Amino acid sequence: MDDIEEDFLEDQWTRELVKSPVNLQEWTDDKGIPTEIFFLKSNRKCLKRIRDAMLFHNWQEAAVYYNSYIQALEARDSIKVHPTASEITWRIGTEILHHLPNATAEDFNAVYEQLKNNGVKNFSKICLEHCFHLLLNGQMEEAKRQLSIGESWRYGNFSIAQGDTKKIIRAYCGFLDYLKWCEKKSSTAGTDEASRNHEMHSYFRYASVTLKDIISQPGVWDPFVLSYINMLEFYDDEDGALQILENYAYNKEFPINPNSHVYLYQFLKRHNAPDDRLIGSLRILHTLVPSHELMLDLCSLLVSSRLMSDLEEALTVSMDLLEFSSWKTDMNAWSCLQNIIKLLKRKKRKDFVLKEWHARRSLWFSIHFRIPLARKDMLENVDLLQIKSDVLKLLGEHFLEYRRYAQNLEKISEIKIDVCPFRRIKTRTKKWREEQEKKRIEEEKRKKLIEKLKKKIKKRKIEKKKKIEKKNIEEKKNIEKEKKNIEKKKKKIEKKKKIEEEKKKKIEEKEKKKIEEKEKKKIEEKEKKKIEEKEKKKIEKKKIEEKEKKIEEKEKKIEEKEKKIEEKEKKIKKRKIEEEEKKKIEEEKKKIEAEEKKKIEEEKKRKIKKRKIEEKKTIEEEKKIKKRKIEKKTIEEEEKKIKMRKIEEKKTIEEEEKKIKKKKINNEKEKKRLEKKKKMKEKKKMEKKKKKKMEKEKLMETEVEDVEKT
Repeated sequence: MDDIEEDFLEDQWTRELVKSPVNLQEWTDDKGIPTEIFFLKSNRKCLKRIRDAMLFHNWQEAAVYYNSYIQALEARDSIKVHPTASEITWRIGTEILHHLPNATAEDFNAVYEQLKNNGVKNFSKICLEHCFHLLLNGQMEEAKRQLSIGESWRYGNFSIAQGDTKKIIRAYCGFLDYLKWCEKKSSTAGTDEASRNHEMHSYFRYASVTLKDIISQPGVWDPFVLSYINMLEFYDDEDGALQILENYAYNKEFPINPNSHVYLYQFLKRHNAPDDRLIGSLRILHTLVPSHELMLDLCSLLVSSRLMSDLEEALTVSMDLLEFSSWKTDMNAWSCLQNIIKLLKRKKRKDFVLKEWHARRSLWFSIHFRIPLARKDMLENVDLLQIKSDVLKLLGEHFLEYRRYAQNLEKISEIKIDVCPFRRIKTRTKKWREEQEKKRIEEEKRKKLIEKLKKKIKKRKIEKKKKIEKKNIEEKKNIEKEKKNIEKKKKKIEKKKKIEEEKKKKIEEKEKKKIEEKEKKKIEEKEKKKIEEKEKKKIEKKKIEEKEKKIEEKEKKIEEKEKKIEEKEKKIKKRKIEEEEKKKIEEEKKKIEAEEKKKIEEEKKRKIKKRKIEEKKTIEEEKKIKKRKIEKKTIEEEEKKIKMRKIEEKKTIEEEEKKIKKKKINNEKEKKRLEKKKKMKEKKKMEKKKKKKMEKEKLMETEVEDVEKT
């Protein structure tokens, strides 16, 4: 809507009424087809009417214009539309549907399906919004189906560009499985068979697989982490939950997230972890969010440790906390600071307290110890004023103007306790009476101001009520008409719901039976697989022995053929060619014994080069060599299968080496950084030396000039 309003700011004061018809001139081609200019102008006018109707809350008229706008877009696919047009139609359509009083669930589903077909660029986002709408209406199974459609959707480069939203869709698929698990847990609560419930455990497996995969990727996954940890705690897997929370909080690849440290602290506190671990997690949280609620817990933990360093740290944490506006009037924070200062003074660490106070003195007087604040606290919160004055006294500050208000309160309380009510008038001093009269005058002024404000507020309320009553009368008339239509539709919907509920019950019973049959089949398949694996191992051993025998037989045949080839080659005049063939035969034998893939590739290249030379000289010899290759390739393929296993092992080793290299690269970067610092220091030294030389030269010149003058 913001994009539409920006396009038409100039026409804001000259808007036409929404009820007036859209009059357009039809500009057509020679063939009678509307041109692009006509199409664009008509769409622009239609968008303007939609905007006006939405601003005046005429939702039914806006729906009519919106329907014609979508039909026009679908009719002219050939014309290029602005890339944000699909998103605009999506946002406008959902906004109109949510405000229409007669809109049904079927209307929502129809519009969302139409938007998915038109807005391919926003397909996955529309699926997510459709899922949220269905969840609000309690249709969890339909929401899961929409998410599975969005996850499995593929459409060229458009689906690749929507990778981030697909990741979120997959996360919500796991979250829905978690919600179903929670429903089953609540239904079986209080029974001994809650953990053994087979259906509940199956939902746990579905949810854990997806959530674990999503949480392992860098990002902010707060609701999904909490749901996964809730399931792990239910099944008493505390070590797994702690490992996930530590990875989520301390992994450098993840973005900085204060909530991750909060979740870790809450988990450790639930499972009675030692104070050192709790303090460690809250210290990191203090560096990120020093105004967090858990800083009071950190102070109490540091005080309970009874170490001087921890007590000093508690003072800085409590003073940092009170520097934020949300904690200025918090009694717990001020009482915590007061107790910490008293403990430090008992342990003769007054120097450290004064050091911290002098660093913050000017700031604290402007934030906490102003005279208008003292007056306000005296009227609203007397206890806070007394604690503040006690803190000032402990810090060694004698700010008489601020503390006078607290002293006056003490005097009034003493008079009420000590003096008899009949002699109270005689004991009052002149100063006290004068102060009391001033207070009364100030209170009377405030009361007058408050009465004026109340009168103004009452007038405004009366005017608003009159406007609201007029609107209500008009709305009631519309509502009565709508109720009649709604009652008719409700009767139709109730009939449909009864039919759908019967169908759902039948489908659920069938699905339960299918799940039980699948699990039984899985158990049977596992047993069969174990038996088949044992048989396969025996068969493989026999095959290997048979292959070795075949290899030996083939080697003998190859040797016989090689002898025949040697006899024929003796007739050739060039002895160099015979030596090369002998080397080839020796190299081929080495290939069978060799285990590494690199040597095989190098030898093949050499063969190809030598064969090209031989082809020019003797064509008949090439045919014989090809026959030899065909026989030896069968041997090589069998060897490659054996070598592939070794190559896979090498890959794992190479991956570990890459990790080590990354660490080395980081170390090298740090070294370079230190070298740069050294170079900068050396440059500064050189510049200082140059300055000194220049100063010396100037002094020499001045002396020479003086000598010349004399």
